[in-house]
Amino acid sequence: MQLTELERPISDIVPHIFKRPVLSVRQADSLLQVGTFLAIGPQIYVDGLVVLDGQKPVGRIGGQHIIQYILQHQDGWFHSTASQIMSHSSPFVDASEPLSVALDIFKKTRFGFVPITIEDRVATSLSIRDILRVLTGKLVTPVGEVSSRLVSVKYNTSIEKALELMLEKGIRNLNVRNENNDDIGIINDRKILEFLLSYEGRGVMAGPMGLDAVSVDLLDMAAPKYIKQSIPACVAAEFLSDVSTSCLLLQNNRIVTPWDVVMKGLGK
Repeated sequence: MQLTELERPISDIVPHIFKRPVLSVRQADSLLQVGTFLAIGPQIYVDGLVVLDGQKPVGRIGGQHIIQYILQHQDGWFHSTASQIMSHSSPFVDASEPLSVALDIFKKTRFGFVPITIEDRVATSLSIRDILRVLTGKLVTPVGEVSSRLVSVKYNTSIEKALELMLEKGIRNLNVRNENNDDIGIINDRKILEFLLSYEGRGVMAGPMGLDAVSVDLLDMAAPKYIKQSIPACVAAEFLSDVSTSCLLLQNNRIVTPWDVVMKGLGK
């Protein structure tokens, strides 16, 4: 892909993002409501929520914000509000700005979502996954060169320990292995968030052991999808454009995610 393309306006290079609704919450909205919005976000390619004060954007919330807060406040977390967990340092990008501006924000904040404004009003949002469409057919780098180390856990690892590991490593996907060390599935932060928000999950957190009482093999796991390291990254981008595919596995304990393809593939 020619780097000059990244200097084209966001409105030109990713026009599809302006065809969907903006997922937003108010500062006083409950964390339960916020989490429910975010849990359905992947179905419309959204990786975060905009927090509004009237029509003014004042913050943003991602899945890791919620998960970290829930871990720290397992008892009664759902009474908390968006204002208690949102990121106040929340850059917004005008639709007329080049895509490279948004990429620089992703790199600086490690937050793969940014609100996009038109005349100072939030019109939509841009996520890392949105940019995959731009790369389809254009990034010939072998996918192995943009991959990351795969992090795996045993099937009987508790949800609490899995979440702590995700936050420590700054990752969104974990590979789950059985007693024979075979790969049996992938869990990501959204699937865990869905459980935390469920009636069952809230009941578990209210118990004496909290999330340490439930192992990851009880979660809804995605089947591992494997690709060869020599496949061009643009082909991986096409696979990852499917919202049900959070990551791809390679040989030698490597993984590739939308973040890897976009940020590493574009030299960010």
